[in-house]
Amino acid sequence: MQDTLDDTVFDPEHAREPIAPLRRRPRSASLMRRWLWALLAFAQLATAQGVDDAPVEKMSSEAKAEAEASAPSPNRSAEPVTPESVGRETFAPDPENSRGVSTTSQPAALVAPASSISASTSTSTSATPTGPALNRDLWDRIRAGYRLPELSSPLVANYERLYLSRPDALKRMFERGGRYLFFIVEEIERRGLPSELALLPFVESAMNPVAMSSAKAAGLWQFIPSTGRNYDLSQNWWVDQRRDVLQSTNAALGYLTRIYEMQGNDWFLALASYNWGEGAVQRAMRKNAARGRPTDYLSLDMPNETRHYVPKLMALRNIVARAQTTGFELPDIPNEPYFATLEKLRPIDLSLAARFAGMTVGEFLALNPAHNRPVITASRNNVIILPTERVQGFMEAMDQHASARKPLASWQPLTIRPGETIDAVARRSGLSGHELRRANGLNTQARLLPGTRILAPQKEVQDETLVEQFIAPRVYELVDTPAQRHLVGRQENMQSIANRYGITVAALRAWNGLRDTARRGMRLIVRPAQSQTVVTTEYGDRQIVKVALAEPDPLPPVPQSSAKSSPSAPIAPMVTAKAPTNPVAAPAIGPLRTAAVSNTAAAPRSERVPEPKRESNLKGRTASAPPVIAKGQPAKAENPRGARRAGQRESVKAPPPVKATEPKGARKAAPALRGRPARQR
Repeated sequence: MQDTLDDTVFDPEHAREPIAPLRRRPRSASLMRRWLWALLAFAQLATAQGVDDAPVEKMSSEAKAEAEASAPSPNRSAEPVTPESVGRETFAPDPENSRGVSTTSQPAALVAPASSISASTSTSTSATPTGPALNRDLWDRIRAGYRLPELSSPLVANYERLYLSRPDALKRMFERGGRYLFFIVEEIERRGLPSELALLPFVESAMNPVAMSSAKAAGLWQFIPSTGRNYDLSQNWWVDQRRDVLQSTNAALGYLTRIYEMQGNDWFLALASYNWGEGAVQRAMRKNAARGRPTDYLSLDMPNETRHYVPKLMALRNIVARAQTTGFELPDIPNEPYFATLEKLRPIDLSLAARFAGMTVGEFLALNPAHNRPVITASRNNVIILPTERVQGFMEAMDQHASARKPLASWQPLTIRPGETIDAVARRSGLSGHELRRANGLNTQARLLPGTRILAPQKEVQDETLVEQFIAPRVYELVDTPAQRHLVGRQENMQSIANRYGITVAALRAWNGLRDTARRGMRLIVRPAQSQTVVTTEYGDRQIVKVALAEPDPLPPVPQSSAKSSPSAPIAPMVTAKAPTNPVAAPAIGPLRTAAVSNTAAAPRSERVPEPKRESNLKGRTASAPPVIAKGQPAKAENPRGARRAGQRESVKAPPPVKATEPKGARKAAPALRGRPARQR
């Protein structure tokens, strides 16, 4: 109850004193006296609640019934709200009532295109006579419904001073909330909740329906995704009903009702649960109970955000209650509906709907912030919200458009054909490539491939219902993945590195152009650069449909004379190292469907030179024999350019030629291949 009304509350103790001499009167007089005091009590109670200032005996029977229906009862139980009941009511206009008191409407039937949208005012199903006749403005109506007790915390006064120190910002916030406040108050009164809850969106989001927090909480009431899904708030490519004013308000009030009952009918604990979570509040209460401490709101150990949360609400409550004494001027918000809801049965372009209403797209989205796309579908969100004074013009523009047989939805599904780019599609539609990507929620840096299916405006529309069947874009894009490298550490060798990354030693040698083992400090390529074709399905799943490795450096040409080795030369056993197909695990983009890997660096068998073996000076190891030098050719010291990069030693002295007995007519041995080894670009 408001502080200024405390002195009007009926006190039976003080009322008995003036009539003390009448105690000895007959019993009939005593009964008459009791009825008189009952009538006086009812009159004072009605005056305190703002029902009527007229004397009780002059009220008609209809006025008495209305007064009894409008007087809030402290014992009234709140109507339980379930996720199934959220948004189940629509509202129909009352041409006889300028305030727009509504009734529950029946499901809309299919009608002609000209009448595919029906208007209704955004008020509750309550028939409570709360309007300009009883409250001067909406602020008076909110004050009359105060039911929260005072909070004994110095933080309340601190936030009052903070808000009042910035009156311009506070007034702008109240003006922005004026669009939605009447609907919120109506829903609160319909459930019998304290009217202070109408100020909670000012604390949560500054009454901004498109506000988004770092925890991904969205909308006026700041629902996180999981809680929004629990209360049947759709979140998909088309809409996010956490930003819908009607749906989110019903869900928030239902959630507050549930946690109020869960926390033992304590509103301060319920509000703390709304901010911190009901489970966290209950754990804090059990912790205090185990220590023998009180379990009220002020006694709990809680985060600073929650500790300051309720004082912010109470500070706004006090500012609204004592606006005249503090000198703060509240913006004028009439006690009447600001907007009306329109039910539609056909898709319509968002820009076209704004033009029919005589509004800019920004003004239209301020009342319809749940829509993510430039076209509004009837199957996903069949309600449009407009200011009440613009409904008639909107309906007339709809009729004219329908009589001209023009389509309402020009945005239709389109598949990019081979040889076509998204920029070309955008130019054909009169948009820029950036605008078309943003309209479809695509990354501006993505390289889209043919086969991508998007929404785009089209000049000729054959079937408007195709947009209703469109779930989301199906995107094919080319993604380049850079090479991944590994720094060789102590006690690491080729085999341990290959096992770590799930590849083979042969592939590791091929990608790095190595013929020797890895040494500490070397940076080896363990996954080569890749170009991946990734598809994102309509349901958001990402899959790799093609993987191609980067081209390695080509091997130097081999002379024709060295095609075959000498049969008399000692031949070492030949082992061909071949890189396996897809030796690299796919990056964590999505499930791998098909991976076509090509162009490994393994040399053909015919181009390899057989090398004899020789004993190594190191115990337990073998080293490759020096290359076979053809008879009559001078020996040269090899120093490949890539040897230093790969960590190999330089041969500073040519090895001695190997003497062998050649039969007559035998061919000369092929010289060793010179030049840098094959490397990955």
